[in-house]
Amino acid sequence: MGIYIKDMRMPANCDDCLLGSDCPYDQSIDGYKMQGGRPRTCPLIHILPHGRLIDADKLTVSTAVPLDGKPYQYVHIDNIKDAPAVIPAEGGE
Repeated sequence: MGIYIKDMRMPANCDDCLLGSDCPYDQSIDGYKMQGGRPRTCPLIHILPHGRLIDADKLTVSTAVPLDGKPYQYVHIDNIKDAPAVIPAEGGE
């Protein structure tokens, strides 16, 4: 499981991070300004502006068999529209 902190800016390095010394990946050293950006092991992920994010695994999947006999699965568009948002839209959506 992860966390989402709305409107948090991506820190430039461990010194600027809200998690600070609570992060097991913290590479800052007291008294020195960290150079070179975030460490490769940093678990933070930048999320671009997006529409509402849903849990697609909870959508109901139906199966249809067309005349050619090859069944396929689909999700009805109303199920997607009515699915609750896990994370609301941001960035002009």
